[in-house]
Amino acid sequence: MADLLFSDAPGIVELMPEAVLRRVRAAAKPMRYRDGQLIHARGDLKRGLSIVRSGAVRFGNAGEDGSYVTTTVMGPGQSFGEFTLFADLPRTHDATAVGATVVDHLDQTRVNRLLAEAPELWRVLLVATTKRLHDALELLDDFRRLPLPALTAKLLLTLPPAREDPDVVACNQTDLAFSLGVSRVSIGKALAHLQRAKLVVLGYRTITIKDRAALKSWLARHRVLAPLPSY
Repeated sequence: MADLLFSDAPGIVELMPEAVLRRVRAAAKPMRYRDGQLIHARGDLKRGLSIVRSGAVRFGNAGEDGSYVTTTVMGPGQSFGEFTLFADLPRTHDATAVGATVVDHLDQTRVNRLLAEAPELWRVLLVATTKRLHDALELLDDFRRLPLPALTAKLLLTLPPAREDPDVVACNQTDLAFSLGVSRVSIGKALAHLQRAKLVVLGYRTITIKDRAALKSWLARHRVLAPLPSY
């Protein structure tokens, strides 16, 4: 399974001072999950903060028609569960492990104690959550404005490359269709459009980006909003 819509927002681990990180790691309970194992389900009311230590966590939901849409995949250092702690809201997505995964879990009591002992953690959580909201709003606008070939190109540029070749993305058309919430036929047409433009090459469970600079340039010509400054 490809790491589709891989979240590139800063994780809380990289935002934490070293002393705070040591406190968090000492208080957390490491939980190990096998590939595909459910971590929590949509509607789960259990409060807690979770931080990915290794592996990855896929978030998505299956519709009543059986279709599955991936919303994001989080990697090491990224966190989830903040709204269960601070807004008493239920989980919005199923979370499943991608490969062998270790997640550091902190229940409400441990989080409250850490916030009292290390108030710097408040700012870390606020910054990380706000940046994720910022990215989500940008993505929502993309879904509403961009034609599918441009949306597909933007997604391909965000995916982590395969280890053996930085220009190869390890995914297939079904993965992309699930991530974008469209049919496989539609995503096939979008990829064919990009291939005809000599921007990508389609392979078996892989997509090769021929020239990242050229793909970014093509995407820039098809955008409908001015890009935001990077942060």
